[in-house]
Amino acid sequence: MGCSDFAGIVLSAGYSSRMGDFKPLLKFGKYTAVEMAVNTFIASGIDDVVVVTGYRGNEVREVLGDFGIRCIENKNYPQGMYSSIVEALRVLDSKVKAFFMLPVDIPLVKVDTVKSLGSKYASCGSGILYPVFRGKKGHPPLIDCKYKSMIENWEKPGGLKNFLNEFNSDSVNVPVCDNGIIMDMDTREDYLGLLKYFNSKAPSKEECYCILADYSVPDNIIKHCEKVSQVCACILKKLNKKGYNFDADVLEAAALLHDISRKSRSHALAGANILRKLGYGHIGDLIGTHMNIEVGENDEISENEILYLADKLVEEDRCVSLRHRFDKALLKYIDNAEVKIKIEKRLRDAEKIMNKVEKVVGEKIELL
Repeated sequence: MGCSDFAGIVLSAGYSSRMGDFKPLLKFGKYTAVEMAVNTFIASGIDDVVVVTGYRGNEVREVLGDFGIRCIENKNYPQGMYSSIVEALRVLDSKVKAFFMLPVDIPLVKVDTVKSLGSKYASCGSGILYPVFRGKKGHPPLIDCKYKSMIENWEKPGGLKNFLNEFNSDSVNVPVCDNGIIMDMDTREDYLGLLKYFNSKAPSKEECYCILADYSVPDNIIKHCEKVSQVCACILKKLNKKGYNFDADVLEAAALLHDISRKSRSHALAGANILRKLGYGHIGDLIGTHMNIEVGENDEISENEILYLADKLVEEDRCVSLRHRFDKALLKYIDNAEVKIKIEKRLRDAEKIMNKVEKVVGEKIELL
């Protein structure tokens, strides 16, 4: 399936009455909610994007003036969201095979989610595809155009959800590692939660476990990652008490995901590439140095160094001393001079980081 086979519909016509503010124009960084939704479809390679406006439609159209998409007006928007859906379907290009349906108050769907739905559509033979995060259906569904005329002529109550429920036998759930598909903003509190999610440089803890499952990471490696996460949190807490300002969510995610590719050759770099592909470049940068790192003894302590040290203080799912961890490794490769040199450097780097941390916190780090 090519990009021209799909359309993306953004529903942006309602009153936003429960919010107390106008949802389409709420800001996420430099973009508004409606721009975020449109950008997701454009970045996914979808050529045909339709935004349905209604209440304060002139303001929405003005914001989207340079996007090169279609804005259509639903004069019947007081009748509810379903009337906007019908208006959008009336203008879809006849070449479109399926369309995504995204309310503007769910603005943080990931590009990878849209692409995953498109790929699954091409192979599954189902007419309705739902993104699912940890067992919960979310937006946007991808709907085959064979349902277009039926939706336009639907007269039963319950809106699109009830319509789609009539055809459950033709639907499929597509697991995605995207909390954004179930995060809407009906209230001001919801919006603040979305802002926090948007501003985070890291996947949420739930997304981390979803990613681990998606890449079939074995339980023993997950337990190791969980222990490394605990050690990171302990070191971070001590450093932050001394004036550092490390982000606990970032280090938790990096620790939980640092061995996502442990069975791969050069697994740190392989894991880093996975996280960058998923849109988490900063987490990828941290993971990329958890096996080999350059440590400046007089430099400020970095997030990379905390993750590196925590990983070296954990053997399987137990805390151990640096000397215990590296003596075992040196004994294992006693007859391999090249590997021994690498192990000895890793030990020196871990000891340098430990010395820096203990100097800052003013005490020995005891984790055993």
